[in-house]
Amino acid sequence: MALNHLYGRYKEVKVSQVRELVETSSFIINAREKGEYRSGHLKNAVNIPLSEFRERLEEIPKDQLVYIHCRSGQRSYNIVIVLENLGYANVFNISGSFLGICLYEYYNDVVTRREKLVSGNS
Repeated sequence: MALNHLYGRYKEVKVSQVRELVETSSFIINAREKGEYRSGHLKNAVNIPLSEFRERLEEIPKDQLVYIHCRSGQRSYNIVIVLENLGYANVFNISGSFLGICLYEYYNDVVTRREKLVSGNS
């Protein structure tokens, strides 16, 4: 993963960019399993678990930017690589994944008293 990132074969965005992605209705895939998704998720994120994503490829647009996250980054990394190999050109992993998003957003939600971006108790 590190070498792919170093040599530009793998694209990602930082957790600090996630709020803008959600607010602009970007296409975000939550690659966690359904039970994980139900416990908390980003608003507007589409739940396409790694275990189902090959059967649900038709739901993933090729003509727009796609952002993917899971709990820790491993599943989303695998999906990004597979999608790129299938011809998807604009696929990005969200660095830090759901754990990083939750920590970053929670801190900023408390400090700025802004609307929450993550549902549930996560």
